[in-house]
Amino acid sequence: MRVLLAAVAMLLAAATLAAQAPRKFPPDSLVNTKVIPHRTPPIQVIGIMRNFATGLGVRCQYCHVGEEGKPLETFDFVTDEKRNKLVARQMMLMVQEINKRLDTIPQRPAAQVQVTCVTCHRGVSRPVPLFDVVHDATVAAGADSAIRLYRSLRDRYYGRDAYDFSESALNIAAFRVGRDKKFDDALALLRLNEELYPNSSGMYVFRGNILLMKGDTMAAASAFREAVRRDTTNAEARGRLRAIGRAP
Repeated sequence: MRVLLAAVAMLLAAATLAAQAPRKFPPDSLVNTKVIPHRTPPIQVIGIMRNFATGLGVRCQYCHVGEEGKPLETFDFVTDEKRNKLVARQMMLMVQEINKRLDTIPQRPAAQVQVTCVTCHRGVSRPVPLFDVVHDATVAAGADSAIRLYRSLRDRYYGRDAYDFSESALNIAAFRVGRDKKFDDALALLRLNEELYPNSSGMYVFRGNILLMKGDTMAAASAFREAVRRDTTNAEARGRLRAIGRAP
């Protein structure tokens, strides 16, 4: 019995050492591939993975089992343990299908567009429009929290393709928050927008619409008038004033 136990212990120890042994990187061949053809040269796959990482603004451990900062030889690229790896396969299949559909467009121009990861992700792992990010943050934790998030994203991503930091993003977010009947939070988002775009006429149309949702017709009329004052050609603001019987 002692001999048997000793043998088992030795086998377990050997298995543990084998599991912890550094892997060869790049590998000589691919293992456990589902979408990328199995005979693709590993060095080519590394290039594909690098494009994925750039497109999503992530690093290898986002999809693969490994520790940030450690040599790639220590990563387990074979296992399907991480959900993000399984999702990535589906995204790859989706991209392939979209590009096949694009090829069927009649009279497709010679300068053809091909969809890639960066087409939608543009450097962020979750390709959600900024107005959705701000709306969801406001509903979940209030305007103050959402504004802090907006400022941090603006500091990090402004001037890049990741998010649209134009005036419309906060306008749309505020309008959607207003539809959720969080009027004070919606108006707080518009105050931030006015700080960023102090000469905006359109922002005051959104302010007026939110005030109408709130039931404050007088304040709404004042907002629409301010929109007209800033831009006399603002037909939407003039139309809103006529609709509520406050035409100038």
